[in-house]
Amino acid sequence: MPTMYKIVNAKDFIKAKPSGITDLEQSKQVLLELAMIAGLSPEHEILIDIRESDAGLTHEELYELIKELEKNRSFFHNKIAVLSRDDEQYNSAGFFEICANLEGFYVAAFIDSEKAVNWLNSTGGLEESFE
Repeated sequence: MPTMYKIVNAKDFIKAKPSGITDLEQSKQVLLELAMIAGLSPEHEILIDIRESDAGLTHEELYELIKELEKNRSFFHNKIAVLSRDDEQYNSAGFFEICANLEGFYVAAFIDSEKAVNWLNSTGGLEESFE
């Protein structure tokens, strides 16, 4: 059976206030909507593409998003791939990956879209994201 995906672009996920500052509360609301979508389609894997995002979330804000995931844990039982640029953004995605994995989620950060899709298609877990 082919893997089905839900692709989320950062501009649809990470929201900013008119001042340009990240709107963490609105971003949490979008995450909740994503949880509802994931709950309706449990066979879907999720790819979050943040490459075109200029919003830089602090480690504290990223951790708050993980806590929001935790509140909706029953919806997030499949893999989540985070596709980022090969710059400081990847470091933030890697931090998100580590913290989410410590909380029991299957999250992996990638800079290569083909590797991200291959991981989502694989039957293995996190160990395959490092190959």
